[in-house]
Amino acid sequence: MDDWPLQKECDQFYGNPRGRGARASPTWERDCLMRVSPPFTLRFAGKPLRSIRIHRKCGASLSRVFSHIHEAAKGDQKTIDDWGVSVFGGSYNYRLTRGGTLLSMHAYGCAIDLDPVRNAFHDVTPNFLHPPAHVVVEAFESEGWIWGGRWGGRACDGMHFQAARLV
Repeated sequence: MDDWPLQKECDQFYGNPRGRGARASPTWERDCLMRVSPPFTLRFAGKPLRSIRIHRKCGASLSRVFSHIHEAAKGDQKTIDDWGVSVFGGSYNYRLTRGGTLLSMHAYGCAIDLDPVRNAFHDVTPNFLHPPAHVVVEAFESEGWIWGGRWGGRACDGMHFQAARLV
């Protein structure tokens, strides 16, 4: 999909994930989230993951992104590890934006963070910016995802990819 909603339209497009208090709606989670399994090993804290949770409307697109990356790496796990795409930093997480009052794109299940150490928040020279790891960005952008590494200055978030436009 190349026409993801604007961030301000996420409630209408993805549904309202807000439940009681500061919690996500269990009904929304059940109805709107799915699991995606990449065709390569993805790890969190060094442990392999079988799948990650993402919004149903993003699932097929994320699967295509992962397949594109796997093909670009010629199926070689070491290449995928070298690029950093196998280091999972998070996807669905019901929370507010860092230091903000609005829901994070992670709260809608339309964002994923990869290789947070080498693509740290505020780092204006993230690893994904440079060859050969830039193929990860190309794979996401081919599906219309927005890469936080293109955000300027202190907003730069090179680990972050989202299926929601800023403007």
